[in-house]
Amino acid sequence: MMAWLVKQVNNKNKGFTLIEMVVVLAIIAVLIAIAVPQVLKQINNAKKNADIANAKAIATAIMQWVGEGNSIGADVSGAQVDDTNGTVTLNGQLVDLKKYMNAGSYKPKYNTNYKFFVDYTLSDDKLVVKAGQAASSAKELYPNPDSTYGQ
Repeated sequence: MMAWLVKQVNNKNKGFTLIEMVVVLAIIAVLIAIAVPQVLKQINNAKKNADIANAKAIATAIMQWVGEGNSIGADVSGAQVDDTNGTVTLNGQLVDLKKYMNAGSYKPKYNTNYKFFVDYTLSDDKLVVKAGQAASSAKELYPNPDSTYGQ
């Protein structure tokens, strides 16, 4: 056995055969085909979770604004969060979210065409933050994330 190994090492024809190379490449291709979809799925899940966290941060910022003695006043439906300057207008009152948010984003990550929208119902004092292309079709992210968001 040892003599055969020494003979193989000293053999002048060193290197891999074409068959060996093809087998290795096929194995690598199968591993990539398995891994890539899983990685993409995890990236999308991370973006959805970031949107939910940002919606919660926006809601918390609005609650802090109210806690400072401000009042939303009446019902609000579909108030769009301005993703360039971090503000939202609630019944004519401008809320500067940057003042209350140290981190986070004012623009959803899952889909760059989406925006955040705020709804408020005075009768039950309920604040809802949604994300979507339009307020009418936006999915709720806070306080009860819609399970169909991102599908």
